[in-house]
Amino acid sequence: MNKQLGLIAGALLVSTSCFAADSFQVETSVYKANELLASPVMLVEEKKTATISIGEGFSYEITVIPQQNNTAAVETSITLAGSNFTPSFMVEYGKQASFEIGENKVSILVSKSKS
Repeated sequence: MNKQLGLIAGALLVSTSCFAADSFQVETSVYKANELLASPVMLVEEKKTATISIGEGFSYEITVIPQQNNTAAVETSITLAGSNFTPSFMVEYGKQASFEIGENKVSILVSKSKS
């Protein structure tokens, strides 16, 4: 009986570890008028929003949603000097992506975190 309970417990542990969430290292650089304002590096768990604020003029939220073929959907909300923008886009792991809105530029590098 104890042997069967041990086998069942072991099987449950193995099956739950197969469904463990991935985490990602996200390196971001934020520029305003070509001046680097912030460059946070965050560890983000898949499908969970991570937030960072620097001073009163910058806040940043990001959610990483893994896709197929070594890519992820990235949803962001950035507040910079009173302006808010919420770009969403696809990235390939390990390749820098960037976008510009007016004089603001944001570059993002998403990598799978090593467990």
